[in-house]
Amino acid sequence: MKKYILLLSYSLLSSTLLAQTKGLPELIQGILQHSPALKGQRNLIKMGQVKTQIQESYGKPIIGAEIGITRIDPVAKASFNFGGGNSTLQFQPNMNYNSQFVANHVLYDWGRNAMAIEKTRLETQLSQAQIDQQEFQMGFQIANLYQQIVFNKKAILVQKSQLKRLENNFQVIQKQIALGEAIEYDKISQQVKIANQESKILELENQVARMLDYVSTLLGANAEAYLVENPQIWQAQTAKPIESFTNPEITQIKAQEEIINKSIELAKSENTPSLAGLATLGLKNGYVPRINGETPSFGDDFKVNSVLGLKLSIPIYAGKRASYQTELATIQKERVAFQLEDAQEKLGTEWRQAQLNHQNYVKKAATQKEVVAQAQYALELANTRFKQGLIRRIELDQAESILEESQLMQAQFDYQVNLQQLELYRIQGIKIW
Repeated sequence: MKKYILLLSYSLLSSTLLAQTKGLPELIQGILQHSPALKGQRNLIKMGQVKTQIQESYGKPIIGAEIGITRIDPVAKASFNFGGGNSTLQFQPNMNYNSQFVANHVLYDWGRNAMAIEKTRLETQLSQAQIDQQEFQMGFQIANLYQQIVFNKKAILVQKSQLKRLENNFQVIQKQIALGEAIEYDKISQQVKIANQESKILELENQVARMLDYVSTLLGANAEAYLVENPQIWQAQTAKPIESFTNPEITQIKAQEEIINKSIELAKSENTPSLAGLATLGLKNGYVPRINGETPSFGDDFKVNSVLGLKLSIPIYAGKRASYQTELATIQKERVAFQLEDAQEKLGTEWRQAQLNHQNYVKKAATQKEVVAQAQYALELANTRFKQGLIRRIELDQAESILEESQLMQAQFDYQVNLQQLELYRIQGIKIW
């Protein structure tokens, strides 16, 4: 019995811990894994790996088999007198049979193929950097949407709290009408306020439902289970040099730069020679000439033949093609360098502005908490005085409106603080999932 209770307790504890692990990081991970668009992009990595294997195959020997039959008419013949009679000598048969294995292999190309292989690997790295950038952008878009959903849910709670106060005051007004202390106009006005408040709540709930439906579609499951009432508050980031940022945009540009550097090396190697080897091994007829049209035996006519050779190919002139390709790659390198400089400058500006915004909203959020506490105290006093008949209805309405606006403003400042913290992480290239 004790073992059963312990096992049940452990299972419940495990389930609780598992449920607590759901949140924004897990939501982003689930969406990135489910996204069909990203799955399609990840195939670029597989394609790049195959391209590398194709390029590597150029450094391996090429072996093939050849089988040929050739009929030649007429063929050269020589007639001469031998032993008192005329004889005919045919140096090549009419039917020529040839079968052989052929092997070609580039023995040395001064590193040109090795550079081409490295370039394909760099191109695969660029594809990976582009995918990482897409995932990074999607992750922070989901994070911003997540914060907006949480903010709207907090706003709904504030609006519902205000609705409850309006309904309680409506009960008070009905009692005052019965006692002759209020008129029917006060009752109708309060009913209108309640209806307007219900409309506000309904609109906010519809917004949350639409956003949740969108996120659930991206996730491929119900995303509401990933929502937490108080999302994680990340540490504010201190000032850092732009060069230390690992933003995927910078990583992608640097990957392009490495490819262009390798392209320049390849272009310069276009004029280098290449040394190749050739070998053949096969069976061929026609080694024994035909005398008076007689066909020799198979063993005499068909012989094993082989060829071994070396070939050195030296480019001499190709219309300055290599020079033009080098020039083009150099221009591209300059363009990428300007892109990198521009991206770093933009990130630097965004970083400074996000820091200022973050500091500003942190101060406003701290001040607004005090304002909310004061507004709550003021409403408590107003409610007491209203029930005692010491203030008018309009003064109580003002106190309620001030508290509602203060609470919504506090939620808005907290929302902005979180957004600016996310922005600081995005600019630096730090993942939150």
